[in-house]
Amino acid sequence: MSTHEGTAHLALSVDLPYPTDIAGACRHLQREVADRVAQLTGLHISAVTLIIRRLATADRPGRVQ
Repeated sequence: MSTHEGTAHLALSVDLPYPTDIAGACRHLQREVADRVAQLTGLHISAVTLIIRRLATADRPGRVQ
C-alpha cells in the first residue's frame, strides 16, 4: 500500500478458484477491498491492483490423480 495526501493505492496477490469468471471476480474483489479499507481507514482508495498468482482447483473426493 502506498499513500499520498489521504489517498491510497493497494496491491494484492491472490489465488482464485478454478473455474471462475476472472474479470468479474477481480472487479468484485477490487470493489470490496476498496470499500472496506476506506471504511476502516478513512482514506480514499485510488486503485486496487491485483496480481493473480494462480487458479486453484478444489480437491474433489474420490478423484484419482
